This record gives sequence, structure tokens and C-alpha cells, in this order.
Amino acid sequence: MDVQKNKSLVIASLGDVTADLSQGNDLVGVKRHGAIRGCHTCNVARDSLTSEGLDLSIASRYHHITDSQFEEISMSTTIKQHEMLATEYRLHLWPLLLDKLKRERHLQSPQDIYHLTAGKVLRFLRITIEALSTEGKSISIKYWKFLEYPRSWQKLPNPILHLDSFMMSNCLRLAMMMPLIFNRFLKP
Repeated sequence: MDVQKNKSLVIASLGDVTADLSQGNDLVGVKRHGAIRGCHTCNVARDSLTSEGLDLSIASRYHHITDSQFEEISMSTTIKQHEMLATEYRLHLWPLLLDKLKRERHLQSPQDIYHLTAGKVLRFLRITIEALSTEGKSISIKYWKFLEYPRSWQKLPNPILHLDSFMMSNCLRLAMMMPLIFNRFLKP
């Protein structure tokens, strides 16, 4: 490139790609977060994410391995084989546009912290509610009805009966309120 009559070499590179959770998976070629192994940085099954013996060095996704898996998918001869391999590796059928760039797909597409945190909070709340007895659930509903909210918040539906309908922002609000409710009725 000529800059004020001086020839200059210009090099452009990609530092990080920021996206929400589902777009982040799309950008690295991993099936979406609804998949059993929908994390774009590891191959851990959803129900094993909090296991004590989890070794992330073994379970992590690595760029060179993903490249060879994409190559194996593209070398298969039938559409059915393409789909079977993509399902087995939990990858899209084809590498994506960004894969034409020199990049480390799993490290340069960091996880979306907001969605991860809200997902973990939802899982924690679900486990906590499941641990309550029937009597504990009934009592928590009673205290829930009389909880005072900040004026700017909408009243949330009862988490015992409607947890699956909560949006991520609701889960984070709920995480702030549940200790107050539990503190009022739980006994050691």
C-alpha cells in the first residue's frame, strides 16, 4: 500500500470474535448449545459438566483435531455419511467462512459470559428446587407471594411451577431473590 508515497506492508489479523452463545457455536462450527455436547470449547456432555473428576485437558476441543474432523466429514462420499460424522463429532457439515482465515477457532471465540452465567444459575436453581420437599415447595410459594420487589422490576411467576418459562434475565433476578426467600423458612 502506498502511504504518502512510501510503500508500506499492511497485515490484518483477527484477534477475537465476540458473539452470543448460539452464534459463537456457529462461528466455530460446533452444533448449538441445545446439543448434548453443545459447548464450543469442550466435548463434555451437558449432564457431566459439574462432575468432580472432569479433566478438561482430555475433554477440550482442539483446533487441529476439529480440522481433521471437518476434513473427514468432507471426504465422506454420501450425504448420510456426512450427517452421521457431523453428529458424531458434534460439528456442522462444513467448515465456516471464518475458517478460511488463519485462526484458532476455539480460543479466539470466547464463551458468552452472560449466557453461561444465566445457564449455570438456572441449573443451580433447578437442583435447589428439586431438593425441597413437597412441604418446602408449598412454603416457598407462600413466601414468594409476599416478597417485595424493587419498583423497576416486573413481578416474576412462581419459580416452583414456572421455572422452565423463565428468561435468562429472570433467572439472574431469581438468583438474587431466592436466598431471601429460603432464609425466611428453611431450618437446619
